[in-house]
Amino acid sequence: MPIGLLVPVVLVGWGTACALTSWRRLGRIARVPALVTNELPFLAGYLLVASSALALAQGDLESVGGAIVGVAALVVLLGLVVIVRRSLRADSALHNPKSMRRPWHRILKAPLPAFRRDVVRVRNLSYGEGPRRNLDIYYRRDRPTAAPVVVHLHGGGFHSGNKSREARPLIGHLVGRGMICASANYRLRPHVGYDEQLADALAAIEWVRSHVQEYGGDPERIFLVGSSAGAYLSVDAVNAGATGIAGIVGRYGYYGGLVAERPQPPILVIHGENDLFVRPSDARAFVERMRTGSRHPVEYVQLPGGHHDYDLYESIRSNAISIAVDRFIESSSSLIA
Repeated sequence: MPIGLLVPVVLVGWGTACALTSWRRLGRIARVPALVTNELPFLAGYLLVASSALALAQGDLESVGGAIVGVAALVVLLGLVVIVRRSLRADSALHNPKSMRRPWHRILKAPLPAFRRDVVRVRNLSYGEGPRRNLDIYYRRDRPTAAPVVVHLHGGGFHSGNKSREARPLIGHLVGRGMICASANYRLRPHVGYDEQLADALAAIEWVRSHVQEYGGDPERIFLVGSSAGAYLSVDAVNAGATGIAGIVGRYGYYGGLVAERPQPPILVIHGENDLFVRPSDARAFVERMRTGSRHPVEYVQLPGGHHDYDLYESIRSNAISIAVDRFIESSSSLIA
């Protein structure tokens, strides 16, 4: 029995099975393998192919047990092909133009988040007193002027998360396109309640509005991008009085029973059809509530095969989302009153 091949077949096979399904009851045992395999199918494929080639070279596939493991490896590889094909359908779901170029060199060879040399990151700028009331500013080294501004609020169920974990592929793409991005921390439960977290979101937005011109940003064109719990905070920040917001993007967001208590800007909601944290039906229900009485568009996109946290890596899906968010910001800028 080729143990050196059996182990990666079992590990990648489990991740592939989780990625292709929606097993909510299994919790983290399914969520983590689903996320990693769903967004990094090429790395999983490299591991399987290399292990299979080594087993073949050593003659480990000549036995009955070895042949069974070899067939299992082939089945898992076919599952990874299905994952890739579903990822490629994200462009169609997002209505991206076919002419957009994809950064295959990063997706295939270097999918872990890393910013380019032309992106400057200013870390841990304080927008208030106390721990976690800080943010990072990203801008292109040539400092475009009067650029759109994106404020990102991270996820983590209001109990965890960090400004450096999510949305890095998106931030890198938008900054490369000449925008200014800020990714903010906020205080977490159980040390504070929700009201304090909302106050942090409002304070971060106002700090960006007051200082973003120093980095080349336009304070009249601020967009909020929220990941998971950050999507809730982004919408509720407008409910709580944040003004001059040109648009909101919610990605794999939790929205609870949120309704529009004040006029909302254009909203783009992007959700995975296999999200194991927040059901797609909950995201669709939120969109329907926000559409009621709104004078701005509220768009909903359901990503084929998408899970939660689909933007931790530079992947086919995260790149398609970056392109769509870029287009949303461009189109929403023309709607600013």
